[in-house]
Amino acid sequence: MSKLALLKGVTNLSDVARLLAFKPSSLSYLLYKLPVPLKYTEFDIPKRHGSSRKISAPIDGLKVLQQNLSILVPDCLEELEQAGLRKNDSAHGFKRHRTIMTNAVEHRNRRFVFNSDIKDFFPSINFGRVRGFFIKDKHFALNPAVATVIAQIACHNNALPQGSPSSPIISNLIAHVLDTHLVSLAQHAGCHYTRYADDLTFSTNKCDFPKAIAVCVSGDAQKWSAGKYLMAIVSKSGFELNAAKTRMQ
Repeated sequence: MSKLALLKGVTNLSDVARLLAFKPSSLSYLLYKLPVPLKYTEFDIPKRHGSSRKISAPIDGLKVLQQNLSILVPDCLEELEQAGLRKNDSAHGFKRHRTIMTNAVEHRNRRFVFNSDIKDFFPSINFGRVRGFFIKDKHFALNPAVATVIAQIACHNNALPQGSPSSPIISNLIAHVLDTHLVSLAQHAGCHYTRYADDLTFSTNKCDFPKAIAVCVSGDAQKWSAGKYLMAIVSKSGFELNAAKTRMQ
């Protein structure tokens, strides 16, 4: 039986535990008995521009559980892609056989390359969004109790934590609808679009860069901001752009 069929067939915590190679009692302990402050070790690491990033590293048992989830979900996605039921060629981060280099290659030899970052990418994906995806997505359509358990495994303090092995693959699931809309926007504007994690890239060989995606600020060729259509799509998809991290090459 396929991995997706197995996942769709489970109905409770015990079933989820066995599917993730865990004892039901161990899973129950990690989710409901272990005090929240003991589940993660939290610390800050500096970013390049002087700010810091909060890391929430799961304890060993929870880390293994999340690692197993981060294997199961991509297996399900591969089954869907092979069956022609789901496809996302625009996402390059956190995907098998995709890297930051495959993302860059998509935009070589272009006159313009515009980048914009999603602000607080992981933290903006909360428990409700994760649970809701697994219930409402037509390809997964999981039992609500199962979706709840998966969201509890993946989330910490009502968000996907930086430092969890399952956060990257879950974030790609949630951002799929964003990618779909941005591919459409790019095609209508004569551009090519890809996403690597929280970094959105648009490129074109047109003489002028489409204003729907990015506009030059006050005529300064070194300063650009996201266009209103790009900002509207990102906002409607439940995300926000980081205005300080837009750049045009």
